[in-house]
Amino acid sequence: MKKSNALVLLLLLFLAVIGVAIVGRNLSMPEKTSNDNTSMQKCMHPAYGEFNTKLIKLSKRKIVVHAGEQAEVKGNITGKEYQVGEATCYYDGNLTLKVYLGPKTPKDSWSYMAGKLSKVEGLTVKITPQKFWLKPNETLEFQVGIAPQKAGTYYLYIVAFGEKGWKSWDVIEVEVS
Repeated sequence: MKKSNALVLLLLLFLAVIGVAIVGRNLSMPEKTSNDNTSMQKCMHPAYGEFNTKLIKLSKRKIVVHAGEQAEVKGNITGKEYQVGEATCYYDGNLTLKVYLGPKTPKDSWSYMAGKLSKVEGLTVKITPQKFWLKPNETLEFQVGIAPQKAGTYYLYIVAFGEKGWKSWDVIEVEVS
């Protein structure tokens, strides 16, 4: 009986050593990346996500409206291509449009703009749609509904945040009397 217990114990020890070796090997192996991740890494140029990609085009850059009225500005965004070395890449994927108030003159640097943008006050603004999937070379349309609550001049920033890290923005000057 002692011999069989020793044999079972030896067998369990052997299986445990093999199990640890397999788990350890899997943990030390580099994780395989998908083709999408590999292509995204090829498309990461220096300062990717820092500069305005200038994908947003607005039908109006300045509007004059009275308090209590409503205005609508149409816009579109295009999944343009860009080159990194010999790789052809696209500004595409899931994106979200958000709206902020900001300075009169926009800059192309996100690190500068992010510190200057604030929550919208004095206007009720609705972007439709706010979220969508942008395909390479595709142009999608959106609307910005603006309902002013009080008089003043507002610089309304429409900002697109791409899930891959890129950003695009444009500004509408809203004069409310």
